[in-house]
Amino acid sequence: MRWFERFCLRYERFGLRRLTTVIALGQGLVGIMILFFGPAVADPLIFHPAAFLTGGWWRLVTFLFVPYSGSALTMLLSAYFLFWIGQHLEMEWGAMKLTVYYFVGTVMTLLYSLLTGAPATTFFLNMSLFFALATLHPDQSLLLFFVIPVRFKYVALAEAAIFILWPMLRIPFTLANLVPLAAIANYLLFFAPTLLKLVRRPLRTSRRTVEFKSEVRRTKERRGYIHKCAVCGITDTEAPDREFRYCSLCAGYKCYCSEHIFNHVHTKIQ
Repeated sequence: MRWFERFCLRYERFGLRRLTTVIALGQGLVGIMILFFGPAVADPLIFHPAAFLTGGWWRLVTFLFVPYSGSALTMLLSAYFLFWIGQHLEMEWGAMKLTVYYFVGTVMTLLYSLLTGAPATTFFLNMSLFFALATLHPDQSLLLFFVIPVRFKYVALAEAAIFILWPMLRIPFTLANLVPLAAIANYLLFFAPTLLKLVRRPLRTSRRTVEFKSEVRRTKERRGYIHKCAVCGITDTEAPDREFRYCSLCAGYKCYCSEHIFNHVHTKIQ
């Protein structure tokens, strides 16, 4: 997707800077209003397909500022988490790429909501942002409960389990249960090439390992041994418990047993 990278660099000035920061602040503000005035205060902001089709066009945008329902701590933490992830991704990608990523996820979420008739939520959309960050920096850590360091890749695997289990645990089962697919589709659309590389890398490595072991086995069948000491002539077949090493200072990179690797005269190139 080099063309897309070039597109984002070329039109970086059109990216919405601090996009996720604004959304996180909005979610925090709406969350505070819900705590003081009750959940009904967010009803005019939520994207309901029926309400949208009868003139509530502003819901296309305002639903982004509605935090996922839960306790006060949950709503505030989710808003902070969105701000934190967005800051990292904007520094990594730039404003334009993050804007496109979030916009595509938003459109997919809205389309799925219109198809199923279920209200749109930002929960899985925001989780797709963390999938992106975990793919870019899998070994970086965050503090779980502000105490326990956990690597991004493990948190992402836990999130993936939620994406998979969500449709099965929701009863009764409807098409609305499959709303996580919208966020997953957004992530796969952007990271398919990266994921293919991650899958192919171990396959290439395992293929090379198999080829190497096959060559070693053929060599042993042909000669009767793999390693042979250049000083005493003992082989790994005769002394399977003895360690053999190769000297990089000798001409021809010769092999020596553990008794002679540090006790031999180095052969020079003629």
